[in-house]
Amino acid sequence: MTDPITAAQTTADHHTLPTGRLTRYDGAAHIFLDDINGLVQWLDATGGYTTCRPAGPGVVLWTLITHTEPRGDGTATPILVHSLALACELVPDELTTAAA
Repeated sequence: MTDPITAAQTTADHHTLPTGRLTRYDGAAHIFLDDINGLVQWLDATGGYTTCRPAGPGVVLWTLITHTEPRGDGTATPILVHSLALACELVPDELTTAAA
């Protein structure tokens, strides 16, 4: 089984994507970015869909749910890319149109 951190880092390196803080949880890689525009880069490179949830007074958490490219055996590693934003902040259209 491929380590989620290694799989996500390989994907990031291959597409020159930002990684911020990278950790694993429940078989998935979680990437925490400090710039919401990094989510757009990940979305453009890997596809997936986004969610937006309250994260505190006036703050929301945007998450891109995606995965690595499928390996030879057909499996892929789930990757969740997260970024905080102000609730009143305009976000890139790509994120809202990819919302689940």
